Amino acid sequence: MRLSQLSLPVGREDVIAIARQAGQLTVEMQRQGLRSIKTKANAYDLVTEADVASEKLLREKLTALDPSIGFWGEESNQPPNTELYWLVDPIDGTTNYASGLPWWAVNVALYQRADPLLAVTLQLPWGELYWAEAGQGAWICRPGGAEERLRVSQAENLASGVVGTGFPYLRDDGGDDNRPEHDRLLPLCRDVRRMGSAAIDLAFVAAGLFSAFWELSLQPWDVGAGLLLVREAGGVVTDYAGDAYRFGATGVVASNGTPGVHNGLLENIRAARGG
Repeated sequence: MRLSQLSLPVGREDVIAIARQAGQLTVEMQRQGLRSIKTKANAYDLVTEADVASEKLLREKLTALDPSIGFWGEESNQPPNTELYWLVDPIDGTTNYASGLPWWAVNVALYQRADPLLAVTLQLPWGELYWAEAGQGAWICRPGGAEERLRVSQAENLASGVVGTGFPYLRDDGGDDNRPEHDRLLPLCRDVRRMGSAAIDLAFVAAGLFSAFWELSLQPWDVGAGLLLVREAGGVVTDYAGDAYRFGATGVVASNGTPGVHNGLLENIRAARGG
């Protein structure tokens, strides 16, 4: 029997508590003022001391739960060789965070090879926490403690729903930058939103706030939790070819799964990309 069909090797509430600790750390560090904002791949790809501090806290606390579980975080970016591993984005939406905008997330997922077992996305600074467990549904825990099950939207076509997207950091070299897809889809949807955090975008698909989301060039830690959230809420996640999404795919398409939304999105993405 697969491990994902058994009980989790760690307590879900323990993982949620650790994510909240990391979230509180990032809120406090933003409030105090960031001393260091650096670039990584290019001028658009930022990292702050809070990204590093949040990942350090998450590594230490999650490893203490079970030292046999590997750890793969954005800032250290060392893929583990263990069957079970944590997939972590210490701050998803660093540009928002570094700019003082109130819109970022702590993203934590537990994986067994390519299969997500547990997902936690903490939207900050509001404190709304989205979580999912394989086979147990997707949920939101409000700041006051109220918990509700998540369901994807009932939109039947692109025109009846809001769709989310984002743009890759490598967008100044005249290459694959998502603008043709955006320009084609904008008139076809009720509207298109660019929030700056793929983790929150995927949580919004799971919650039915977005009927769909698409984006290029996302990393495993960007989507690791969101894949399970959307699937457990009744949605579908594929690559641009319509196959089940796997890490490393060119793009991700997450939706409520209705043909008018998902297939409509895929068809227009392919048309915008020249087939």
